[in-house]
Amino acid sequence: MPENNEALGRLIANENSASDLLAFLFERDPAPLIRVLGLPDGEYRVRREGKAARSRFDLVVYRENHPVAVLELKGASTEHGDQLDRYQAWAAKYSAALFYCTLDRGDVPPDPWRAVGLVELYGAWRDSTDPHVAWLGGEIAGLFASWDQQAEGIIGESRGWYVPDLVTRRVALDLDKVLRERDGEAEATRTNPGNPMFLAWRRHPNGDPNAWIGVDVRSEGRMTPAARWLFRPCVQVELGDGTAVEARRKAHDLAVALLPAMVLPAIQRMLTDLSRPELGQALSANEHGGLARPADAAVLDEFRNGDLSGFHPVFRNDWNRRLATQLSLDVTRVDRFQLADLTLAVLDHLVASARELVVDQG
Repeated sequence: MPENNEALGRLIANENSASDLLAFLFERDPAPLIRVLGLPDGEYRVRREGKAARSRFDLVVYRENHPVAVLELKGASTEHGDQLDRYQAWAAKYSAALFYCTLDRGDVPPDPWRAVGLVELYGAWRDSTDPHVAWLGGEIAGLFASWDQQAEGIIGESRGWYVPDLVTRRVALDLDKVLRERDGEAEATRTNPGNPMFLAWRRHPNGDPNAWIGVDVRSEGRMTPAARWLFRPCVQVELGDGTAVEARRKAHDLAVALLPAMVLPAIQRMLTDLSRPELGQALSANEHGGLARPADAAVLDEFRNGDLSGFHPVFRNDWNRRLATQLSLDVTRVDRFQLADLTLAVLDHLVASARELVVDQG
């Protein structure tokens, strides 16, 4: 990002500020937005954050006090809960058109939402007869275009605030298409502190519908783009109809059985065998290969025979139902395509290893 655009970048990184800037551009010259949205000629006004039925819209376009278009801007955040459904229900009362404004490529919103690129949206003012908004719209569109391009390059070299979000969402979208054909799925989400992450899953080959093998990948924050990401091969067991203790014990047993395949040396050997040693070289781990502590059999047995609460003695854990090794990924050495390849290779490796265990136990 050009040095003299850092302040503008901070402004548009906040979706409220980005929406305010869009409203300002419209107030100075409404024609570009009317053209992009395909609305008929006429007199329009916009309102920021209109409220209706627990909904707060980023921008609503009115004609003669009648809502005709609702714009939802999505940059770092994603839709949450039934947000789009609530917006759609409100808009349907007025036959208002719905526009989902995003940088994500291939992220097709559900009908009747229409996708509008943020570069296209703000860039529409480049041809404005008002030189001030023509400049501002062009600067904003240029920054969004730069962030879009950065998301396709080396992850750790990026500077745009949205880039980690774009990377995790694009990787998850690409992986989901592949994994749906392998009885799996992928999704982008957030860590508890709000950092971008994605999860990729395949069903465990033991036939238990609640058992999954996964990879959990977490950005460590947007402020330091070159900071290593967490790459966590894992086993997870959903609660299903059983108790939490039963699910934890099942996750423990599956993870302990799969442990030899989940540590860094095994993953690096697998990647070398696949002729992708560069992916293995981008990974590192602690002296235990990614385990929290050495895998002492007596300690593992003692934990298994208790209520399985508290910290797991060997694995990194979420609720003691997602048990993982924790590797470190050097994102200055990979782009999103390599990250997707790495994730898929590790998933396939873990599923193949688990399948061998199922055969041996059978």
